[in-house]
Amino acid sequence: MICLIEPASRSVGMFVPAYPLPLIELASFIKARRPFVELQVVSVPFDYGLPLSAGGRDRVVSSLVDDLQSLRPEAVGISCTAIAQAEEAMVLAERIREQLPKTFIFMGGYFPTLYAEEILDRTGAVDALVEGEGEAACLAIVDAVEKGLDPRAQGAPNLVWRQDGRVQRTPRAPRFDLREKGRLDLKLLKSPGAFDVTPYAFSRGCPFGCTFCMEESMRPRRLSVPDDLVSEDLHHLAGFSRNQTLLVSDALFKSFHLLPLLREIGLRINFETRCDVLDPRILGKNADVIQALALGFESASYETLRRMNKLADRDHYRRYLAGARAIFQAADAAGIPIMVFMIAGFPGDSEEDLQATLSFAESLASSARGPGGFLFKIGECHVYPKTRLYDLARRLPGVVFDEDGVFGQNVVRKPSENLSFETVLDYAGRTFRLSRPSKKLERILRQMMPFFRLPAAALRDDMIVDKCCLDGDREVFDVRSDSLARFRERLPFLLDRHRQTQTAERETRQLDL
Repeated sequence: MICLIEPASRSVGMFVPAYPLPLIELASFIKARRPFVELQVVSVPFDYGLPLSAGGRDRVVSSLVDDLQSLRPEAVGISCTAIAQAEEAMVLAERIREQLPKTFIFMGGYFPTLYAEEILDRTGAVDALVEGEGEAACLAIVDAVEKGLDPRAQGAPNLVWRQDGRVQRTPRAPRFDLREKGRLDLKLLKSPGAFDVTPYAFSRGCPFGCTFCMEESMRPRRLSVPDDLVSEDLHHLAGFSRNQTLLVSDALFKSFHLLPLLREIGLRINFETRCDVLDPRILGKNADVIQALALGFESASYETLRRMNKLADRDHYRRYLAGARAIFQAADAAGIPIMVFMIAGFPGDSEEDLQATLSFAESLASSARGPGGFLFKIGECHVYPKTRLYDLARRLPGVVFDEDGVFGQNVVRKPSENLSFETVLDYAGRTFRLSRPSKKLERILRQMMPFFRLPAAALRDDMIVDKCCLDGDREVFDVRSDSLARFRERLPFLLDRHRQTQTAERETRQLDL
């Protein structure tokens, strides 16, 4: 038995569910090549509940570990996609190690790829980390442990571990050939009927190399899943899931030629892309298929976009802004809800840079007439070690950020000498308040992110019926599909009651653990 585990993600003020698409892809790949190996994909929040307190987290983890003791897996793999999962992934590894000392425990994802040494410094519970893509490494791990062997001694690729105080690594495998991808096998999930969102990836990687993005450390080139495999996957998903909307998980979605296939199958799509990639003419022709789109816009300032490495030159800048405006207006005309993602207070920003973004957002808002609605999602900047953004922030004069290390928030407090954090927050608030979220957009947001900016206290509100919780103390929330349906019925009232805390500063929304 091999068990692959997706932990909950630790958001600013609470835990949130994470959908185990990468683990399903790994498990499906392994099962297609080793059909007699027992595999199970566990999503901690969907299979065991979402903790609302320290006691709730202990109950959830204990239940998982109890089940693992019964299964006695030869290996346990833990997903760790980002900082939001890092603490929980290590807590799981340590608890599993206590009860299953002979089980091979490994961890992979974006975070271990970028911060392998830091994880190994923090915990000794992990036998090995997987750097980069996981297919070749996981298949080699499965082959080794099924024979009772140590994968590290068998030359499994992409592994890193510490031995006798020194970090050891095996060679990196070539980029995974997506023509070898296995068809998604949702029967490998512990609770396949628990999910009310269907994530899917049409591609992996991104060539743009934006300064603030970790994709470059993982997959610096975009590779597409072959169309025939996409077709197989989507037909399977449409027949398996009650939800008929795909949440695209691509680093860069540009598989627009497949929209007619989605129409044929009866699927709709939510995706994020760039304003210099998406042709706005696509939107009006496919408004029945595109449920919502997000635009990774980030800023309207030429200087800021250059520091972000999103532009080549001034001509690219003009095309970038023109593309964003054309996409926004086309979505508005087609009634497609649109979210425009922006970053406030990027290292090196001046007040003029923030004003450029605010003015552009004002011009977009003033042009909107359609029923789809729009949201300007703008947040403060975070600087993480071992990234190009960290080097930039350290190099630019006057930049101040919280140096919390790889496990912290690392918020930029002063983007430049004369720009305060309070001014950044003021511009971010003014930009956000230009949003006009329609009922359709709010419904889509709550489908994709049901706990978006909702404080943890709201999930223990008496307004929520007991059936939404998994225990009498209301310390573990049930996020399976039926329970979420009940929760969403009460959500508008919860938002009204907790709106002041919902929009408060990050430090006032911390989950007490």
